[in-house]
Amino acid sequence: MRGSDLRPRTLFSGLNVAPLGISTGTTRWEFPYRNIDDGQVIRGFRRAIELGARFVDTADAQGGGHAERLIGKVLRECRADEVHVVSKVGRLRGSAVHPYAGPRVRHQLEQTLENLYQEDLAVYVLDSYDFGAGDRYLGAVVAQMHAMRDLGQIRAIGLRGPTSADSLERVRRFLWLVEEIQPDVVWAQVNGLLPAAVLEGGESLSDFTAKKGMGLVIASPLAHGLLAGHHNRRALGILCGHGTCVEAAAAVVERGLRELAGRFGHGRGTLARLALRSRLQRSPHAVVAVGVADEYLVDECFACLSGPLSEDDLTHIDDVLARIRLGIQEVAGDRAVHERVGGIG
Repeated sequence: MRGSDLRPRTLFSGLNVAPLGISTGTTRWEFPYRNIDDGQVIRGFRRAIELGARFVDTADAQGGGHAERLIGKVLRECRADEVHVVSKVGRLRGSAVHPYAGPRVRHQLEQTLENLYQEDLAVYVLDSYDFGAGDRYLGAVVAQMHAMRDLGQIRAIGLRGPTSADSLERVRRFLWLVEEIQPDVVWAQVNGLLPAAVLEGGESLSDFTAKKGMGLVIASPLAHGLLAGHHNRRALGILCGHGTCVEAAAAVVERGLRELAGRFGHGRGTLARLALRSRLQRSPHAVVAVGVADEYLVDECFACLSGPLSEDDLTHIDDVLARIRLGIQEVAGDRAVHERVGGIG
């Protein structure tokens, strides 16, 4: 990873990876996938591999396996060192009565491995907290996950983590599931517009996972490119409920980013570096995954990580991002911004 002074992170016992990985999660995968440019995603993925990425975050629900198949296409031709892949389960039901019913998790893993052209997964993430009425499928799912790990089909069990958009009940549900499932890794969407949830007692998700000895995967660190200065109307529309305040929200984001650029410089990649570097320094055991839909943004991200930020710098970045969040809420009026912000992940 060019120019980076950041050391590899231990995601779980036996796996040390570079702190910056890549994700297919910032591409629009809704059926019928008209907005996906397969070539663009593949070019972005190839470029990231060239720049040293060895960690890939994807999911079976993205295009019903389409994202996994695109990743598999590149992995088949890849001659680089081993690439470690994370995928997820729990949102696609298929022909089963529930995404977690019966042997559904095991069967989906087999399909995911075929899609990815892989013999195993680094992490398999339980992506939903819904285990059926009365958690009827939870025990069987936990048994399947542990068995698949014991057999070497997956190397670590993952669980989706909460964000600031989640209710207190959902945060408590997460904490309870951690005890029931005993995951090795937590996966969460976290960025300046969507902070991680503050857990009970005021503990951060980063501190909680570190205390528990669990790895942390942070996805969507740039909020669809918004925090790198890219004017993404779709992401802004989600924030504002696709109302008339999109341009006002864009002005709020632009004003905050202009303040950061005034302090740190206007060079290419500066804003991406601030978003990524601050996230990595705030979570020293985490791996951060950036989207590959834009190969030019991939270049920015992988070339801009050198040089630590001071505590004063980190505080200033946090303050500016907090003002951006507040400003977006204000221009959106009484609309439930936090209920939608997770959609930009």
